[in-house]
Amino acid sequence: MATDSEPKPLSEIAAEVGLNISDVAAFSGLDESTVFRLWENQHWLERASGRSLQTLISSVPGIAEYVTTHSVVKRRESLVADLDAAGLTVDLTVLRSSTVAQQHLLNALEAGLQIMRGEKPPRVASYLARFWGREQDRALESLFAGENGLLTDPRPLFDAAIEIAPRLNQRAYSFHSILALNILTHQVSKVTRELSEDLAFEVPGRQSAFMLRGVVMGTLIATDDIDLAERYRRILEATPMYAGLEEWSLPTYARDGRVTSDFTLPSDLSLRHTAVEVLREIDAYNDAYFYYLVSTYLPLALRRDPRFGGRVADLAAAVRRRRETVPDRRIRETCDRLLRRLAALT
Repeated sequence: MATDSEPKPLSEIAAEVGLNISDVAAFSGLDESTVFRLWENQHWLERASGRSLQTLISSVPGIAEYVTTHSVVKRRESLVADLDAAGLTVDLTVLRSSTVAQQHLLNALEAGLQIMRGEKPPRVASYLARFWGREQDRALESLFAGENGLLTDPRPLFDAAIEIAPRLNQRAYSFHSILALNILTHQVSKVTRELSEDLAFEVPGRQSAFMLRGVVMGTLIATDDIDLAERYRRILEATPMYAGLEEWSLPTYARDGRVTSDFTLPSDLSLRHTAVEVLREIDAYNDAYFYYLVSTYLPLALRRDPRFGGRVADLAAAVRRRRETVPDRRIRETCDRLLRRLAALT
């Protein structure tokens, strides 16, 4: 009997549900000779054509689950071996027990491998840019985590990330490089609690604005620095480009808006998914991040969608509840101003 990590012949999967060759051929509509060629072959998945595989999946119990599990395990084993060769050890217990989808975690491991190998910057930037989103972010966060993360020792990855980041900025304007720099510096700053001097290179326009946001968000989460949140608010207040990128970020991260290279949002956008994410963050993060939400992001969001995805009442309740736990007077006063604004919208 094969283990979960070993390939199974088609015959074993069929036998588990009491089917023989003739049964599988009859139920699937495939020629018995076709089924026979696959029957005892452990690598039958590689030999089955797309149409034959779809037919088998739809007619034989257990095949769909096997295809998914085997494909994930095969990719996992390959990535673990490649990362080990690159100097990183994957904690298989964390990988297997994570609540994040295995596919997202494997994509994060692939990103780590590309960084460690120092692959061509356009390729790395294009790949990292795909991690703009809540679940993808959770996977990448687990990759860079200093404790209870996917790697037993992520320090070599930090060093490689800091080394590769300036090279992601080789082109004067690249949408993928803008997203990738934001994502990479965000993850590094969450762990290191500050922006490494090696990452503090000059980048023009939107790249500078977006990288600043990534660093600030990561540092706020790591340090609970309320003064940093206030400095960020003032920067956005004085710089319309920065404010525009801030307004774009959470709705696209939460998938209310499309991730577009011109960093624009539709005028009739409903922040339905963004509201869910913000309500989660109000309870999940520290006081500095909460201050960023009530002082900086939420005023922008309410200007964009005064109904806040139909969750204005829920938002008011969440802000009021969190306000009572915050000792900082500045945050409490900001909450009061926001609550008055929300009351006028209900």
